[in-house]
Order: sequence, then C-alpha cells, then structure tokens
Amino acid sequence: MLRLIAAELRHRRGRALALLAGIAVATASFTVLTGASESSRLEVRGDVAQHFRTAYDVLVRPRGAVQPLERDEGLVQQAFASGTFGGITMDQYHEIRRTPGVDVAAPLAVFGYVLPTATIPVRLGDQLSPGPRSAFRVRTTWRADRGRVTVREPDSYVYVTRRPTRPDTGHIIGSPTIVQADEDLGARGYVPICPIASAPASPFSRAARSYLHCWSTRSGRNGLAPYGLAGTAPEDLGAAVQYPFPLLVAGIDPAAEAKLSGLDHTVVTGRYLRDGDTARVGEHRQVVPMLMATATNLDLSARADARRLPTSAADAVFAARDDRGAVKRTLAGARPGPVLARETVGARDAYATLIAQLRQPMGLDATWTSGQPRYTQLGPRHLVAQPIRSDPYIWGSALEVTGNTAGFVTVPATAHGTGFRRLDENTGTFAYNYPLPEIQAVGTFDPRRLTGFGDPDVMPLDPLQRSVATVADAASRRALGSGTLQPDGNMAGYLTQAPTVLTTLAARSMFLQPRVFGRSVERQQAQPISVVRVRVRGVHGPDKASRERIRLVAERIAAHTGLQVDVTAGASETPVRVDVPASGFGRPAVALREGWVKKGVATAILSAVDRKSLVLFFLVLLVCALFCVNATSAAVRSRSVELGVLACVGWPRRQLFSYLLIEVGVVGLAAGLVGLLVALPAGAALGLPVGGLRAFVAVPAATVLALAAGAVPAARAARSDPLEAVRPAVRPTGSARPIRSVRGLAIRNLLRVPGRTALGVVSLGVGVFALTALLAVTAAFRGAVVGTVLGDAIAVQVRTADYLAVGATLVLGGLAVADVLYLNLRDRSAEIATLRATGWREGQLTRLVALEGLGLGVVGGVLGAGIGLAAAVAFTGELTTAMPLVAGGAALLGILIAVGASLPPAAALRRLPTATLLAEE
Repeated sequence: MLRLIAAELRHRRGRALALLAGIAVATASFTVLTGASESSRLEVRGDVAQHFRTAYDVLVRPRGAVQPLERDEGLVQQAFASGTFGGITMDQYHEIRRTPGVDVAAPLAVFGYVLPTATIPVRLGDQLSPGPRSAFRVRTTWRADRGRVTVREPDSYVYVTRRPTRPDTGHIIGSPTIVQADEDLGARGYVPICPIASAPASPFSRAARSYLHCWSTRSGRNGLAPYGLAGTAPEDLGAAVQYPFPLLVAGIDPAAEAKLSGLDHTVVTGRYLRDGDTARVGEHRQVVPMLMATATNLDLSARADARRLPTSAADAVFAARDDRGAVKRTLAGARPGPVLARETVGARDAYATLIAQLRQPMGLDATWTSGQPRYTQLGPRHLVAQPIRSDPYIWGSALEVTGNTAGFVTVPATAHGTGFRRLDENTGTFAYNYPLPEIQAVGTFDPRRLTGFGDPDVMPLDPLQRSVATVADAASRRALGSGTLQPDGNMAGYLTQAPTVLTTLAARSMFLQPRVFGRSVERQQAQPISVVRVRVRGVHGPDKASRERIRLVAERIAAHTGLQVDVTAGASETPVRVDVPASGFGRPAVALREGWVKKGVATAILSAVDRKSLVLFFLVLLVCALFCVNATSAAVRSRSVELGVLACVGWPRRQLFSYLLIEVGVVGLAAGLVGLLVALPAGAALGLPVGGLRAFVAVPAATVLALAAGAVPAARAARSDPLEAVRPAVRPTGSARPIRSVRGLAIRNLLRVPGRTALGVVSLGVGVFALTALLAVTAAFRGAVVGTVLGDAIAVQVRTADYLAVGATLVLGGLAVADVLYLNLRDRSAEIATLRATGWREGQLTRLVALEGLGLGVVGGVLGAGIGLAAAVAFTGELTTAMPLVAGGAALLGILIAVGASLPPAAALRRLPTATLLAEE
C-alpha cells in the first residue's frame, strides 16, 4: 500500500502540492501568529498607563475567599478584609516573602472586634435639691443612619445623699439582695441603699440597660472615693453615657506596612509600632500595644436628658433600702421636672474619649468575628443583601457585671437591629496562667496620610481606608435625608468599619489563645493572616517587562502556597447597586451605590483581547480545514475510476479508507514540517517566540488537521458502489430552460455542485467576517478597542497580529475559491472543449470563469460582511455611520479576492487539450 501511495503522490503531484501548500500556510500562520499573541500579551495603550499602579500589585487571600459576584465578574467588595478572619498560615506568609521578585509582602491579620466602652459623664452636682437627698431621672436616646434610626433606652436614675457612704461589705451575707452602698446614719449605724437589679435575661433587657447610680456628696459613688478610684470623686457626681464602641483589631508587620503604605509617617501622637512589640506580661495581666486611627466614620450618637425628681421620691428610695421592687416602683411613678442637664455625644466625641481612656490598659471580655454579607443577584451588578439572624445572646461576659456572675457586656443599642453578617463570639475565660488580655493605646495614626489617600486607583483596595456607601436613587436619598450611609455600631450590620486598631502579628498569641478564648479560635490561631498585599520589584507601569514580572510573581505564589492569588495592577472602582432591606429600628429600605473593585482591569481586558486573537487564529485553521476538505474531496472524485477498479479486484472498504487516509496523513505530515521550517525563521526574524511547545505541536497538529479533513471524503469513497464510481455525481439544476447568456451559464455551473460551492462561499465568508468585525470595532472606537470600565477610559490597541491573522484567513479563502473553480473546470473539461469547438472564444470562456468567481465572491463577501457587522454592533452596543461603510468595503474586498482567484483557473483553460478531450468524450 505504501508503494502505491508513493506512486500516486508522484503521479498526481500537482494536487498533492496544492494540498501541502494550503496546510503548510495554515500551520506556519498559526504558529507565528500565536507567537505574536504571546509576545504582545497584556499590551496596553491610552489611559491604562496612568491608572495601572495601585496600592499593590498582587493580592493573596485564603482559598475559598471568592464570593459569587467576584467569581462571575471579577468584582471584590470594598472592605473585603473586614469580613475575613484568618485563613493564611505563617509558613505560607514566609513563603510569599521568599518568592523571587517580591519587593514587599505586607500581611494583615484581622483578629476580630473588641468592644470597649467610652464613659461620658452627665454631671449633676450643681442641680441638687436643698434637702438631704436628691433623685434624678436620666433618659438616653440613640440615633443612627442619619437620624432615621431611633432607639430609646430604659430610664436610668441617680440617687444622691449628703451623708457619707461606704461600699457595702456585709449586707449580702444571708440575703438574696445585693446593694451598692451603705449610708452612714451616724449613731444609728449604716443602712443599705441602692439595690442592684437581678441578673439580666439578655443584653437588651431592661435589667441590662437601666442603671441606678448611687452617690454621696462626701464619699463619691458607692462610697469608693476614699479608695482613690477614678470616676468616683464627688465632683463627678451624676450619671454617665456608656458608649460601647466596636473596634476592629488587626495585626500587621510594622516594617512591611511602613514600606507599603507609609503607615509610620501617619503617626499623629505617641509612637509607631515596633517589630518587637508584643504583649507586656505582668502579674495576672497581658497588655497589648495598640496604634489607633484618629477618627471613625461610625454614625451613632446619644443624647442624655437629666430631670430632677421630687424630694419625696428620693426619701422613698432611702426608706425602701434593699427592697428592689419598692425602689423601682417609686422611681418609675415619680413625675420629673424640667430638663436640668443635657449631654449629646457623637461618635467622634465618644471615640476621642475612648482614645484618652485607652492610654491606660483596659481589659477585654470577649472578641467577635463577623462574616461577609450574603446576596441575591437581581441582574448585572445589582444585588440584594439578605438578612441573617444572629444569636441575640451572643454578648456574654466572663467578668462579673454589676455584681452578677452571669452577665453580658455593654452592647450598642443598634446591635439588636437587622443583621446581614454572621456574628460569632469568642468569650474570654480567666485563668491564672493565661489572664485575659488588656489593650493600651501607644499612639494614633491619621488614615488620610496613608500613601495614595484620595487616589481612586489606590484607595479601593486599601483595607485601612474606610469605605462609604452612597445612595443609588432619589427615593433612598429622601429616605435617609443624606447621600451616604455609614456603619451604625451593629457589628452584624450591612456596613462595617475598616480596621481602626492595629497591633503587631506577634500579638496574635493574646487574641487567638484557645486557653483564654476557647476552641473557637483554634483554626484562626493556626491560620492567623487574612490577606497579604504584595508589591513586585521592578514594576514601573504597564510596560511589558513590568507586566511580566507581576505575572511571574503571581504564578509562583499560587503554585507554592495554593492560595487565592489575584493581580490587582490596573484595578479600579466599578459601581454596584445593593438593595438593603429596612432596619428593625425604623430605617426604610435603601438602594446603595457601592464602589466595588474590578480586579486587574488592564489584565482582564487585555486577556480578553488575547482570546479574541486566538479566535482569529483558529479561523485560519477553520478555513484551512475547509480547503483541505474540498481538496481531498476533489482528489477522491478525480480517482473514482481507480478506486472502483481497486474495489472490483477485491480491496475491502476498510482498506480503501485506510489507503486514502494514510495518503492524506502523509501530505499533512509533510505540510507540518514545511510549515514549521517556514515558521521558525519567520518568527526569529520578527522576534517572536515560536519555539518550544508551540513548535513541537505544529507538526502533529497539521497531521491531525489533514486527517480530520480527509476522513469524510475517504469514508464516502470507501462506501461508494464501484460501478457508479466511474462518473462524479452532478446535481441537476431542476430547470430545463435553455441558457442564453454567459452569466446564466455561470450561475448554473455553481449550482451543479452545491457542496463544493458552499465550501468556497464559507471559506471566503469567514475571512470577510473576521475583517469586517475587526475593522468595524476599530473604526467605531477610532483605532482602538476602548471600553469605559470603572469610570476610566481604557484603550487596547488592535494588534498587528490580529490583522495578519485576518490576512491569512483571506488568503486561504482566496485559495479555496481558486480551488473550487479549478475543480469545477476539471470536472467540466469535456464540456469546455465542446464549447470551444462550437465557436466560443477564449475571452468568453475566461469571462465565464470570472463570473463564477464573482458569484462566489458576492455571496461569501455579503454573507461574511453582514455577520461581521452584526457581531461588531453586538460588541460595541451601537451602530455608527462608519461601521456599514467598513462592512461594505470588506465585502468589496472579498469580491475582488474571489475575482482575482478566478484568474489562475481561467488561464488554465488555455492549456486544456481540446482534441483529446473531444475524442475521449
């Protein structure tokens, strides 16, 4: 069989060389053009250059940190780190730092929320009644969400005596009632006063939210002034606004953070964190150093109004002594006078007070973690936040609260509102060898001084920058009375704060100690880091070398750590609408416009352009495949007599199929080698990477392409009847009318073999389609594919390789048209000889072939241009005046290519031996 195949290739070398040339052109074109795509990957133009460099180049997060919207559209929510508590081990962090090319690797370990309380006094020393005793009612009202949320606390009271008091020391023995102090009656001894409420049922119950403050003008609160305790002196007489402040604590590497964000230059008071900073361990205490932000964007304020009660009410409280019920009824039933003192406390004032209080160590009861919000997607970049029920008793305290051993921490009034995040508590447990940690502010920093503050290309991905959500429509603006919405103190609420308290990574041993905070922190202890921000060495902009450095570092980190690694260079904000349901405290439903972050905009857009280029390159292979199918079919048809003879002498169908397929495979193998020999020097001359795997794949790819194209014609020939294989089947035109013109004969000839004609039309149409789509989009955007992405104009130049691909497709389409016309002439050679013998001149025959080519060009050109124009309109979203002109020009070019492709077959007419053909006929 092999000898027969070799003889056949020598005997019909013209057809074999034509097939070899087509496959070789496709192979060389695909190899070189994909090399061009590889070398110009991520090539950018226009405004990308000035928006390319963000706060860092690569973002590393725990595996599984991607939300659905990020997975679908590459969008990351602002303050993403605030809902990520651990997930990266210290070993993985060290591996990232050791990665070649990494300039800075700045970790952020979000430990959780702490809830210290700022105490703001409401002084009443100047408002006492003339008698020996006074009583006051204090009513506190909280407001949030621009005043649309109002929460009124249960009334609290103040009892004041002019007699000395002492802390109660023995009254509780043998008695179920606990009192705050004993009032000194002189010779009559001491009597208990100010009974304490029973253990609260929840942190939001009346017992937990209402206070009875017991004061003496001589010995302070509860008689503690003689002991020198702060806040108990007589001059502080009055009530207090207890403002619990949720603070998100995160650990950093001070040196890395200073190098990345310039945090060390933002310190306003005190000092910056040191690499060696860790908890100072003293007797039964561990004090953690903290660097606190100078301001907060919490939207929560309190107003406390104090009114004096009648003197009879104060006397009745004294008379009730330790009878809690009688005291409660007396105070609730008394009618207060006018407002004597009013204290309004905003979040800014409370935060400043808290910073001052944290100059001294303050103990922690517990820490909390809150997860990411959950959404339902309504449409593109349109989400609905889904409420999540949290445990209302998730506010337990290990410390004694107001004398009760089973109490709760002081909770923001808004914490009982609608939640959108899963909230978990790590309750502290005091142990002698592992005491509860205490926090102490060693300095403050101003986030506005961080590198890139105010820069829209830097801020969105900076986890230390606070985020603000603006309203998305007029109805929401009217509902809020403002254009923005801010966090309201509910740690499970929709909006959360950025980390406002920073400490060192070494302090993780204090916050993530299972012996103190239970087994719930074991996973976070093993994987303490939430995110790592990486800046790559040698990146200066969107130049090719910088992009390649970023890509290599990202790939190495992903390969070595298995973490979620994203390129953030070129990232910027994109608006996402989020519908937030109504709050449980009266705030109506609002629509927010949040600035989410599109990861690696330049990378994403340019990768899409690379995919577009690959589509164009595969069109080259498609046209080549059509060419091969046509050429192989023609070869089989021209050898029908030979194949029929072989079948008659006993060749089985399987052997005939193998014979034809092996012959085509040999041509494909040779074409692959020729294409590779052409591609290697061409790539070297153009400076394109065509070696390596791409060159290795070229030869087998060409062989597979040839085999795939020849399989159907070979199978059809093997199944054909030997007696019917003598003449090729020609489809009748379905009309018996005489043909009176050269044009009519040309149309009839094209319809005689419709399959072959369709191959020519499709081959040419594919090239015209690619050219139309590319030129129409380019014309619509003035020479560049431009998208308004994230508010920044980002232009991606259509590359030379794309036009080369289209050119190769058009060349192959022209060759396919020429092949179709040549094969038509071969099949009709006797008919052509008859026409010539009956008086047809050479010019008429040439015009006949040219008209057939024109017909193929008109159908293929118009069809390809129409589909290409529709694709361009769908891509750009508009039909510009230039786009139809471009489509018409592409169609005209396709027609010209087809007419030009008809010239070689027309020239071959002159070489047909008329006498011999007539004699054979």
